[in-house]
Amino acid sequence: MRKFLRGRLQGYGRAYRLNLKDTGWGMKLVVLVITGFFCGALASEYFGTKLIFFVGGVILGDMLFAGAACLFSRIGGRIWHRNIESFLYGIAGFLIFVCCCVYGSVGNEHMVSTFFAALIYFLLLLSGRFIWAWLVKRRHTLFSGIHFAVGCIVWCAFLAFLFGQGFSDRYISDYLKKNIYVTQAGEVAGFADYCAKGAYTPVCLTYGPDGGTDMTTGIVDLSPYVAKEKKWHRIYRSFFTKHTRKDAPIAGKIWFPKEAENCPVVFMAHGNHSITAESYRGYDYLGEYLASHGYVFVSVDENILNERSGENDARAVLLLENIGEILEKNGDESQPVYSKIDEDNIALMGHSRGGEMIADAYLFNEYDAYPSNGMFTFDYHYRIRALIAVAPSVSQYLPAGHETELSDVDYLVLQGANDQDISVFLGNEQYENVSFSKDRSYIASSLYIAGANHGQFNTEWGEYDIGRPFSLWLNVKNSIEAEQKGTLLHNEKIADNVKNFITAEDQQEILKIASLVFLDKSLKEKDTYADFLTDYAKYAEYLPETLYVQQYETSDALFITDYEEDSDLETAPCGSVSAEHFTMWTEEELADSESAMGKRENHAVRLKWKDTKAAYYEIALDEPMAMGEGGICFDAMDLREKAENEPMDFSVVLTDIHGNRAVSTLCDSTILYPAFPVKLSKIQYITGKNEYKRQLQTVHITEKQFTEGNGFDRSQIRSVRFAFDRIENGAVNMDNIAFVN
Repeated sequence: MRKFLRGRLQGYGRAYRLNLKDTGWGMKLVVLVITGFFCGALASEYFGTKLIFFVGGVILGDMLFAGAACLFSRIGGRIWHRNIESFLYGIAGFLIFVCCCVYGSVGNEHMVSTFFAALIYFLLLLSGRFIWAWLVKRRHTLFSGIHFAVGCIVWCAFLAFLFGQGFSDRYISDYLKKNIYVTQAGEVAGFADYCAKGAYTPVCLTYGPDGGTDMTTGIVDLSPYVAKEKKWHRIYRSFFTKHTRKDAPIAGKIWFPKEAENCPVVFMAHGNHSITAESYRGYDYLGEYLASHGYVFVSVDENILNERSGENDARAVLLLENIGEILEKNGDESQPVYSKIDEDNIALMGHSRGGEMIADAYLFNEYDAYPSNGMFTFDYHYRIRALIAVAPSVSQYLPAGHETELSDVDYLVLQGANDQDISVFLGNEQYENVSFSKDRSYIASSLYIAGANHGQFNTEWGEYDIGRPFSLWLNVKNSIEAEQKGTLLHNEKIADNVKNFITAEDQQEILKIASLVFLDKSLKEKDTYADFLTDYAKYAEYLPETLYVQQYETSDALFITDYEEDSDLETAPCGSVSAEHFTMWTEEELADSESAMGKRENHAVRLKWKDTKAAYYEIALDEPMAMGEGGICFDAMDLREKAENEPMDFSVVLTDIHGNRAVSTLCDSTILYPAFPVKLSKIQYITGKNEYKRQLQTVHITEKQFTEGNGFDRSQIRSVRFAFDRIENGAVNMDNIAFVN
């Protein structure tokens, strides 16, 4: 038998070598196709989507590649006296293909992506040679025909894989089918009418320095804040704009209510994207919506700073200069925006790098000098009261080497779990760097949205979060068919059809509603629906069908501990700590995600227990503390990796100075979600690898939700105990334990 198999393998080897003889050009053609497409896709990304740019990129790329391969093969032939052209083609093509795959495989380990890219590349080369043998060399044997057919199948499968939207990820529907993870919210009187289109008529106009706009504005010199470009970059930019860093245009688009005056104003800043896209136009849906509700909305054009690095401080200055220009027009009777803006009520809003930048702009607005060079001075001091960050970056600019810390400003941040650009919730870091005094009511609120990506918040960016050709490796399979939209979240039909992405319309709807509620509370001081920022679940019926994780902090919180004081597990700022029956008890720095190298510079306690319902964690207070009607709140994170049949639950026990107790449970207040097992790239479906996305959730247990023992004195609380008596196995992080007045 062994001799027979050896003979068959040797026969196959001979047939293989004979069939592939002189088929090197089949391999070279595959490499040229890969190289040409790569260069063509890059050209269309950087110069525009017209076919001429793609074709030009293909031709130029292949010509340069073939020329370089020929040159180096001649040099190599003189050195090694062998023809190495095929070898050069194979290696160069491999590097291009693998780099493209690895860069586009967001959420994968690089070694895994490299392995699969190498495997796919080898199969494509081999298929190319078999196809060449059949079509060009005319080797029409049964052996050749079979391998020709297999080669065609390989190429068809690869092209379908590459150009298709990807695969259906069912992590959202898996949670929804388990009814325990679905919020059964009722109706909220008037909210449907509240978040519909407003009563005002939106009016739109443009502004800029170059003519052809409704308002003429000026320019600003950004050269102190952004590095000088290299010559080739300046030449490239000259194709798309006549402006430079020294004469950056003050330009954008304004939406305002026709019938109203003295309106609060929102200045919106986009992030980094292709310079060929007019990114500032991608928020028209939001401008029209907010204008109908009595806001002026200004979308600032910062395209002059796109496709740069180290420019976020310049973005902040450009935004502030736009504010100054628009406010000046507001006081000019000859201008169409005359008297439209309430200059005491300004909000900043930003997306991506713009979402990070608005925090820097807020600082610059308070400062009198540029932190990186005090020889450049500021004189802004506008009345900015609120910030909204959408999928923000972090640490693009560190003022004087420090993290950007904010105080006494309302802050809202939103992020999608399926963000393929900023794939971890970097906005957490800025959220955690917001602090409040007690002189008025402030709030910081965060909303993490399952199925939301990065680009769909902007209509000009779309469903792909990275540029061509790398975007072809992303998984962007959309969610619900159009005719199914509007069906309630807990409907089984929807639960069967929700996949990994929510639609662009749904994603934008979430941003519209959250922004309106936040701005109304912060700028108009309307609190009718302000609890949306602390209890989204109450409004679940009015939100698009997906999962939400909410975290918040208010200025009326009286902290027991936030775990930032030291490394002693048995101490807290207000008392001492004890714990029993855990397999793990530690205080740790939270990571952005399980696969992320970076840390959040935020600490929390980690508790893990197994096969017990007796574990507890207790803080004994040095001095008695009072619990107001607001009750107690804390942040918690379920560290399990999948949706279990029972949600995370445990008891919260308060004990007063007399030994009387009040008890409540986690599930009385909040559904605590386990990790979202997200797959961002197509290769993750081949490997079966998930990226587990976890976020802290704020648990708020009101005074009324506690079952109090006889004589319990809520003004004299001596200890807070978390008793893990509801499920036998689990693990949690907890942070920011506080009483709420």
